[in-house]
Amino acid sequence: MQGRFHYYEGYPLWKCAMPVRVMRLLGATHLIASNAAGGLNKCYKVGDIMLIKDHINMLGFGGNNPLRGPNESRFGPRFPSMYGVYNKNIIQTAKRCAAEEGWGDMVHEGVYSCVGGPNFETIAELRMLELLGADAVGMSTAHEVIIATHCGMTVLAFSLITDMCITDYETDDDVNHEEVLSVGKKSEKVLKPFVTRIVDSIANQLQSKSC
Repeated sequence: MQGRFHYYEGYPLWKCAMPVRVMRLLGATHLIASNAAGGLNKCYKVGDIMLIKDHINMLGFGGNNPLRGPNESRFGPRFPSMYGVYNKNIIQTAKRCAAEEGWGDMVHEGVYSCVGGPNFETIAELRMLELLGADAVGMSTAHEVIIATHCGMTVLAFSLITDMCITDYETDDDVNHEEVLSVGKKSEKVLKPFVTRIVDSIANQLQSKSC
């Protein structure tokens, strides 16, 4: 799927994540989600890829959850576990694919924090997210992954680090959306073969299991 619905555009979270349920009804068993994110981890650089090993859903802390309301039991249980949401085996597959392409140094594992947007975060907010253990921050993905998990799908998600978050009050640096878009465009030549290799590897694994 190209593009997505964002919460900051005025859509409720269940509608933002609805395409995932459509995919599941069409027979999809795996979800690969990607996003642009700001880097909080000082070891990251712009253009790096963070494989998401867990997330902090800030919207959920306020009771804003895509599963809120009557449970759709045909998809999953009322109270789904969020332990091990991001499949460890698929993460290792992605790391291996990156190494085979020669991109091992630019691929990391980390924790993604989802915020509402559309404004970028304040320095105080970013410092708080650092204390909570977040390595990157963005405005999507968590609610899609929650729905995918509720549907019993296997999930891989990754963030393209499009900017480094500013946590120093003394700097005059700033972030803007145009820079984020520019980094995303430049990274296409890396991301396309990376995702293609991952999909091929997952398909081969599934085919081997079915034999």
